[in-house]
Amino acid sequence: MSLIAELRLTDAQLVMWPSVQAAPGMTLEREWATAADRASDPVLFVWASDGDFEAFEAAFPDDPTIAEYECIDSGEDRRLYRVVVNRDETTNPGPIDRQTGASRLSIETSVEGAVLKVRLPDREALTEYIRLLRENGFSVDLLRAHPANDEHGQEYDLSEKQTEALQEALRAGYFEVPRKADLETLSDRFDISEQALSERLRRGVSSVLAATVGERGEPTSGIGENATAAIDGGTGDGDDR
Repeated sequence: MSLIAELRLTDAQLVMWPSVQAAPGMTLEREWATAADRASDPVLFVWASDGDFEAFEAAFPDDPTIAEYECIDSGEDRRLYRVVVNRDETTNPGPIDRQTGASRLSIETSVEGAVLKVRLPDREALTEYIRLLRENGFSVDLLRAHPANDEHGQEYDLSEKQTEALQEALRAGYFEVPRKADLETLSDRFDISEQALSERLRRGVSSVLAATVGERGEPTSGIGENATAAIDGGTGDGDDR
């Protein structure tokens, strides 16, 4: 079954990232990419928004990733640029896409890096995709991955690990009263500590509650108390999302 994965890429020469860093609030969304052939410099059509356009455009002449640029559309809070990429100064993931059967769904660039959303044939392809990206100079963080027909991860902003933990806990009867499974039993199935599993479940429950009965950024004392009670009060180690 195919997977949808979101990854954050940093460190390599991302297209227009030097210019984005000159205007830290800027966000780029790629609309289209094309090239006459594989030897030609790619041409991108990119929407920029939410930043200082003067600082952003002032950085273009010194941005080594850009060979040519032109603003072709502008509005009150966003602008569309046609950009010819300097192939010699960037790392192109295109060959990696072809090697692994990846289909790029979207890419959004900010000062924190580029968040890439891709469809891959299976987990083995995802593992190989990440390996090849790192081999080509990218630092890669896997933000989330889920089967293409499973919308829970997107709907509730759950990571793959959180989704799997919640599904297994539900199947095992962990949330029933009285409980039919405890943290020790569940943690053995995932080969992690009880503390780490408790943190994973609590984060997952918090995301579901925030998406259904509250919003992130609102006071969450009630959510925290209920989640803690439901998940056995574990504090977690904070590094196993």
